[in-house]
Amino acid sequence: MCPIRKLGCLLEVDAEGYLINACDWGNIQSPWLELVHDLKAGCIDALGDCLHSLYLRGSVPRGAAIAGISDLDSIVILKNAVSSELEGWSKAFRLNLEQRYPFCTKVELLLIFYPEIWHSESSWQFVLQTQSLCIYGDDVRSQLPRFKPGITLVRHAFDLKDDLAETQSGLRQLSPNHPQFEEQVKEWCGWITRRMVRTGFELVMEVEGAFTRDLYPCYECFSRHFPAQEPRMRKALELAIQPSSNRNGLLLFLSDFGHWLVEQSDRTFTSQTK
Repeated sequence: MCPIRKLGCLLEVDAEGYLINACDWGNIQSPWLELVHDLKAGCIDALGDCLHSLYLRGSVPRGAAIAGISDLDSIVILKNAVSSELEGWSKAFRLNLEQRYPFCTKVELLLIFYPEIWHSESSWQFVLQTQSLCIYGDDVRSQLPRFKPGITLVRHAFDLKDDLAETQSGLRQLSPNHPQFEEQVKEWCGWITRRMVRTGFELVMEVEGAFTRDLYPCYECFSRHFPAQEPRMRKALELAIQPSSNRNGLLLFLSDFGHWLVEQSDRTFTSQTK
């Protein structure tokens, strides 16, 4: 198992307790800056008047990206509904950027139809306001509310039971003779364990008075409040960083620690959501 590196941070809050967006153009340094410029130019060229605005989120606009480890996460807000043609362009463009900039482990290009931002149950307002940098177009953040750590920011804990069931079902149905068996198991493993680590943080977010999506701070904060569960959360963190192809071992871990997280989430949040 790979050694755990103490990467990531908690978002700071201001004097009133609102989360502070740490993203800034000045944080983006070479070689990430060249990749960002090509991302921007490609979106403008391909999308034209359909493009409302373009945002970066994650480690790159925070100045915390590490070559060979970090992704480039972007959000493309469109004036028109997302079509299959745009989805096809997005996939091809992402692959092209990944080939040209191999130090970036993955380029994420999320296509969002502008009205989706304003839906009452949308999480995009929070993502854009607290974790994103507008690099082109009309920046909507001035129109968005500010956010404090608390139950309104809980996402993964409410879905974890269903996510675990989906993962366990997918793993059990996967044939050992599948030509990409190990890759598929690793994909499931990385997906669900990231959600487990972030669920752990959501359990303690309000008392911590902070927010993060970074995995190590999630693990660290959770372990302060649930020291008896630290070894199992550390295992989840290790699997999120370096996914395993051991299907049987993963299924046992999900049934064990996953079940505990679901029960703890029910105890923590049920009274708050009534």
